[in-house]
Amino acid sequence: MPIRPEPGIALALLALAACGPPPEAPETPETPQPQAAVIAPPEAPAAPPGDDTGDDMWAEFESGQDPAAQELAGERALQLTLPTADGPQWEKLRQTRVWVDEESQLFQASHPAAVRELAGKPFKILGFMLPLEMAEQTRRFLISPYTPVCFYHPPAEPNEVIEVWLKRPIRAGYHLIEVQGVLALANDGEMGLFFQIHDGQARIVQAVDEGAEGL
Repeated sequence: MPIRPEPGIALALLALAACGPPPEAPETPETPQPQAAVIAPPEAPAAPPGDDTGDDMWAEFESGQDPAAQELAGERALQLTLPTADGPQWEKLRQTRVWVDEESQLFQASHPAAVRELAGKPFKILGFMLPLEMAEQTRRFLISPYTPVCFYHPPAEPNEVIEVWLKRPIRAGYHLIEVQGVLALANDGEMGLFFQIHDGQARIVQAVDEGAEGL
């Protein structure tokens, strides 16, 4: 992941470049003034703790706590304060174990027998839609048990996301919807998608812009 400088660092560098070198000190008058008290210049104040932004950034990166990870953790915490659509079907899907392969750096999944038994059978589940395209109507989207808070980050863990294909399009939005169709087990390690619903039908249970059921 490329490391971007903190905004404060960039602004400080631009400010220094714009200001140029510091002005020269005025020359000392030739006529001595013995009665004037000689005052030593004040010592430069010590840098406040945590002011070494560059060192902190590298230490944060090396410890694995990079800004992107912190932002994602914050969004996860926010999701827990919003409405969820958790239920027994999501609990079953969470039994799938997901990890990142060290060599390929792709997600891998291992489905237990309880999950494999669901494949190829009618499946109904409640979840929140995450549209995959900018359109008023959509036939393909993701659902998860959590309210989406950011389009650019995963809506949930890989074993909590289902890719859906519908027979007929539905109004797009971050709605709470009920989807039914045939469950399939996928193997998209690059995107981290391991569940799909094909030939699905969906209805909006709670529209985000209406606060009521509708289509």
